[in-house]
Amino acid sequence: MSTPGNDPAERYQLFQRAGSTRWQVRFSIRGQGQFKRSLDTDDLREAERRADAIWYEATYRAKQGLTAKAHTFEGVAEEYIAHILREVERGERRADQGKSEPAVIRRYFIGFFGAKPVDAISEADMERYAEWRRTYWTEGPGKLITHIEYERDGHRLRRPVRRSAPSLSRQRGETVVLRALLRWASRQGYLKTPPEITIKARRSPDNRRPSFEPHEFARLEAVSLSRLVDPIMDGTGAEVRTSDRRSWRIKRLDEHTRRDRTVLHAYVMIGAFSGLRPTEMYNLTWGDVLGYRAGRGKSVDDRDIRLQARGKGKSGKAIPQKAAIPWFDTLWMLFQRSKNREPEDTDPVFANEQGKRISSIANGFTELVKAAGLERDHRGIKRTPYSLRHFYISEQLANGAEVLDVARNCRTSLAMIDKHYGQVRLERVVDRLRPKWTRA
Repeated sequence: MSTPGNDPAERYQLFQRAGSTRWQVRFSIRGQGQFKRSLDTDDLREAERRADAIWYEATYRAKQGLTAKAHTFEGVAEEYIAHILREVERGERRADQGKSEPAVIRRYFIGFFGAKPVDAISEADMERYAEWRRTYWTEGPGKLITHIEYERDGHRLRRPVRRSAPSLSRQRGETVVLRALLRWASRQGYLKTPPEITIKARRSPDNRRPSFEPHEFARLEAVSLSRLVDPIMDGTGAEVRTSDRRSWRIKRLDEHTRRDRTVLHAYVMIGAFSGLRPTEMYNLTWGDVLGYRAGRGKSVDDRDIRLQARGKGKSGKAIPQKAAIPWFDTLWMLFQRSKNREPEDTDPVFANEQGKRISSIANGFTELVKAAGLERDHRGIKRTPYSLRHFYISEQLANGAEVLDVARNCRTSLAMIDKHYGQVRLERVVDRLRPKWTRA
C-alpha cells in the first residue's frame, strides 16, 4: 500500500465488477492482508466519501494494534467457543466446561450483545447486561421457554425452567466466563482493552439455613421421641383438630412408620452432634464409622469413634460428640433386625428396611419440625436437615471451641465460619465488650 496522500488512489482503489454499476473499494493493511468492501452506491463522489471513512477507520484500528475490520460480539464469541472445545480435546480444560460454558455464552452473552461490535462494548453495556440477566427467566426472553434440554451420559434429558433470578454464585461464575472471553478477544486483537467488568452480583436476601437455639433443639428431641410411641388416648387414639374445625383420631403406630421415625430420630441426633452435611450423612457406610466395631459392648464413656466424611467434593475425618454413639447403636440394631445379619463395612449407615441407602430424609424432617412447631426460625426461614449442622457449629463456638478446630472438623474454611457464625463468636466475648467504664 502506498503512503497516504491527498489522492484517494494512493489510499485505496475503487472499482466496479463486470455487469454492476455499484462501486467497491480495495486496499491493503500491512500485516493484515487485503480488504474488499462493497460501497452500496453507483455514485462516484458518494463512493469516495464512504471509501474514505472505511479506509481511515481501518488504518486507525491497525495503528492501535487491532484488526483492521471490526468484529461482532457474536462472531468473536463463536471463535472463543471453538477455542474452548479445542482445549477440551487437548485435555487442557475439563470436559464439563466444554458443555456448560458454550451454553452460557450462547444463551446469555450472545443473546444480549449479539451483533454489537466487540470493541464498542462499554461499562454501561455491562451494567445493562447485568440487569437483563437477572430478569432473563422472569421478564426477558426466558419467560417464553418452558423447559431446558441437556445431555447426560449420552442421553437427552429435559428439565423445567426455574423462574427466578440467578443465585449469587451463578452470577459470579458467569462473570468469570465473560471476563475470560473478553480477555481472549483482546489477545486476538479484536479490542484494545477489555471493558472493566464491575457487574456487582447483588446479594439475595438472607436465606441461610437457620439453626436451632438450645431450648428449641431440646423441644425437637422431645417431640421426635414422643412420635415413636403409640398415640393412644383412652384406647381410641389421639384426637387431632385443624384450624378449620375438622378433627380425626390418629390410628395406632404401625411398625413401618415407627422404624422410619426411629431412623429419622437417629439422623437428627447424629447430625446435631457431629456437624456432618446431609450428603455426608447419606454417604456414610459402616466402614466409615472408624472404631465402632471395636467398641461395641462397652459403655459410651469407654468408646470413641471417628467418621470418614465424604461429600460436596471434600472428604476428611470428623470427630463427633459421644452423644452420637448410642444412635449408631440404634441404626446397627435396625439393620440387624431387617436383614438378619450384622452390617458389613460397605452397608449404608442410614438404610431402609431392604438395607438400601436412604437418599433423602427431608420430607420426614419437615413433618417433624412442623409437629414441634419449629418449621421456621424467627426470620420466617424454613428449617432443613442442614440446620442440624448449623446447630452443631453454633453450639461448638458458643461453648468455647476454637474456631480453627471447628472449621477443620467441619471441613470448611475460616472465612465461611466468620461469615455465617460471626454473631455466635461475638457472644463469646460479651464480657470483654462490657468493660467497667460505664456508670450503669
